[in-house]
Amino acid sequence: MQIQQNALGESYVAFGKHQLLTNEQAKKLDRQQRVDRITADMQKVGFRHESVSPIFDSVSVSILSIFRNQKNLLKKYQTIVDNHKDVMSFIVANKDKSPAELKAEAARFDKLHINSKEKISVKLKQYQQANTGIQAENARLAAELLLQGAKLAIILKDNLEEMLKLEGIAMLINAHKTNKGYELAQARIHMSNVANDFISEQKAVLDITKEIQKILDTKL
Repeated sequence: MQIQQNALGESYVAFGKHQLLTNEQAKKLDRQQRVDRITADMQKVGFRHESVSPIFDSVSVSILSIFRNQKNLLKKYQTIVDNHKDVMSFIVANKDKSPAELKAEAARFDKLHINSKEKISVKLKQYQQANTGIQAENARLAAELLLQGAKLAIILKDNLEEMLKLEGIAMLINAHKTNKGYELAQARIHMSNVANDFISEQKAVLDITKEIQKILDTKL
């Protein structure tokens, strides 16, 4: 899909009357704004399936499935962050501290939390476990997006004549739906990629968490 600019100089991808978020604009937002905008734009694109033809549908249904899964994964990630706000705050506040300073901050944190389940080392491990699963699923969806995007391009460019021969009347009857279906599939791929890229970027936070954990587990 082509990237355009609005009167404010902001980039967007046109989808009907909507201006969908681009990765460029997404990176200018803070984490919560970015999640909210991606979620809202995915809702604008929608989750209904409208049949065009058997061959086209075989790809568009797969794209819709990825789109749904990517939105659900974004929601799961948001839930993890919401459930680990104290961990996120600890990471942000202490990521650049020396090992000695980090251990001192961890001790200070733990003094405020008597329950062993609330200790920072336990919470860091819980966050890592939850986020590692999110990142693995995100990588799988990214691979599926590439595959289905390639299939969509092949169907509409290289195999269009073959589709007409194979599907004949069905394709001709639904010809007016083809462009709309293609635009919808592209919009779903685009927004899935924007969501996927956002979650991928959060891997940096996971890596910092692992480094902090190593320091806390090491005796100075």
